[in-house]
Amino acid sequence: MKYLCTLILALFALQSFGQTLEADRLALVAFYTTPGTSWFDNPGWVVPGSPGDSPCGWTGVTCEGGRVTRLDLSMLQVHGPISPEIGKLTALKYLNLEGGGAEFLPWNGELPVELGNLINLEYLNLSHNQIGIANMGVIGNLTKLKELAVTPLGEIPAQWASLVNLEVLFMGSREAFPPSEQYSFPSFLTSFTKLRKLYLIGQLKGAFPAQIGNLTNLEILEIGRYHDLTGQIPPSIGNLSKLKELLIWWSPGLTGPIPAEIGQLTGLIRLAISGESGSRTDAGSIPSELGNLTNLQYLEISGNGITGSIPASFANLTNLISLGLASNQLSGNIPAFLGGLSSIKSIDLGFNQFSGTIPVELTTMPALTNLSVIRNGLTGPLPDLSGLPSTFKVNLIWNKFTFAGLEQNISKLNGYSWQDTVPMFANGTQATNLMGYPATLSVDVGGTPANNTYRWYKNNQLQATNVGNPNFLALDEATYHVVVTNSQLPLLALQSVSYTIVRLPVVLVKFQGVRSLEGSKLTWKTTSETNNKGFEIERSADARAFGKIGFVDGNGDTKEDKTYHFTDLQPFETSYYRLKQLDYDGKFEYSKVIAVRGDQVEIKVYPNPAQEYLTISGIEAGTEVSIINESGRVVLKSRINPKQPIAIGGLRAGLYNVLAGGVSKKLLINR
Repeated sequence: MKYLCTLILALFALQSFGQTLEADRLALVAFYTTPGTSWFDNPGWVVPGSPGDSPCGWTGVTCEGGRVTRLDLSMLQVHGPISPEIGKLTALKYLNLEGGGAEFLPWNGELPVELGNLINLEYLNLSHNQIGIANMGVIGNLTKLKELAVTPLGEIPAQWASLVNLEVLFMGSREAFPPSEQYSFPSFLTSFTKLRKLYLIGQLKGAFPAQIGNLTNLEILEIGRYHDLTGQIPPSIGNLSKLKELLIWWSPGLTGPIPAEIGQLTGLIRLAISGESGSRTDAGSIPSELGNLTNLQYLEISGNGITGSIPASFANLTNLISLGLASNQLSGNIPAFLGGLSSIKSIDLGFNQFSGTIPVELTTMPALTNLSVIRNGLTGPLPDLSGLPSTFKVNLIWNKFTFAGLEQNISKLNGYSWQDTVPMFANGTQATNLMGYPATLSVDVGGTPANNTYRWYKNNQLQATNVGNPNFLALDEATYHVVVTNSQLPLLALQSVSYTIVRLPVVLVKFQGVRSLEGSKLTWKTTSETNNKGFEIERSADARAFGKIGFVDGNGDTKEDKTYHFTDLQPFETSYYRLKQLDYDGKFEYSKVIAVRGDQVEIKVYPNPAQEYLTISGIEAGTEVSIINESGRVVLKSRINPKQPIAIGGLRAGLYNVLAGGVSKKLLINR
């Protein structure tokens, strides 16, 4: 009798098992054949099948204890509404209906209310679909949920406040063009203290939640792109002491600097604060406190408009594998201490304002395989890169490099074209005003001279092609520039700035003024004139806004010295004057500006010629004095008092201009 009862119970259990699994099978068949649903291909389901067929093993279907407990259709590209039959799979613990986004025709329509029957669910993924918001509140019934992923098409239902067991929450979309519908950060979310991973990707709007610091069990926090959060990142983010990954996309609505409190998150392995607002003006500098994050392996702060330099505290980040600081406004030199971060494989400093050279300390980093300094203001010579790994590459595009150092490093260059224009030298001196008299022009572009080809242009017409010789004699009135190529560096052509030779129609050698009882007496002298109609005299009270106060006829064409006079009968207490020399054909040129003061005493420079010392009288105490050589370069500058000797023993013999108190005087040094 005992054995008979046991047999009956076993048969009853088998029958019960079969009916339950059969009900799950029928629910899956109905799910598959829901009107309006389209499956991309046959996923191996037996539909309609026969009673007693087991659905276990169908693509995406997993059974446990005689029930369907797992349904994963995320890779099958199903299009259409979700069948209410889903609510009959009451043993489900895992349901993944992630869609392929708008491009692959995802699930759509409204969520069936029957989904609320799946009270055993621990994982639910409805993301990247086009599911309406009307019935989304039923998800609040699924209180055993530990992981939830959804792409909301509206505000988050209040019923979700019951999902206090959530450990992982993904809301939003990783599509390139996410849905336009937005949602506010739900206030109840900051009470989900079991959350370990929180992903808020796009669509989010409103103020950055100050209570984010309540989620003290978070290990990953990602606030991805395409959101519209406003305000500042709150200091409370420094309370998230368990964080290992912090990823924040800086939307246009976010303001202020990066919180220094992030430096308290010493367990961080990955930190990324990125955006597309590289020109914003309130970003501030990188907090030095980030140097406390000694466990960091990946650090990216890009596209934020960050100013200043790389903090010295970054020398502590010895575990860094990747450093990205691109698309900011960082300036100064690239710090040599980066060379001590021996674990780094990649450094991206592109699209900033760094200047100077690449530190030689970076050339011996044992793991470095990628360095990008694209679009900065870096100059050469490029140091020897042979000590870096064989796979190392550097991108130098859009800087100020010449050929210096590039030839021997060609195998390490990932890009080196489009460098800035190079300076022009006239008679061996760098031309600052890029206009002057006939001269021997040259450029210094580095590289092996025999590999360099210099193509000289006059008014944009090729005039000469020289190999190995950087010099060119320019005699005619014209604009000159040179393009230099190097046979070992075919992707780079260096172009110089332009130099224009101008033969002045009027050579003005003196322009000065003194105050008298009658007013300001102006005197100027020319040594030759061509086509000179005359001089307009202009006056200003601030050396900025000038107005015409008179005109003196010129002498047309002459090779003789001519002296001109003009008296301003109503000068200001301090008047600034300049001459506007006019040609008969309408062209004009301005003279230098001089100042004439009411209590002015004539400025004298003596002895002249001078040898070892120079004295200036008629100036005020603390007047700035500049001595300028024939090339227009300031060779001595000092602030002096009247009759204070100036030591000039270090200057070469020759003709100079002495500029003091707005007056220029000629000086001959003769030894």
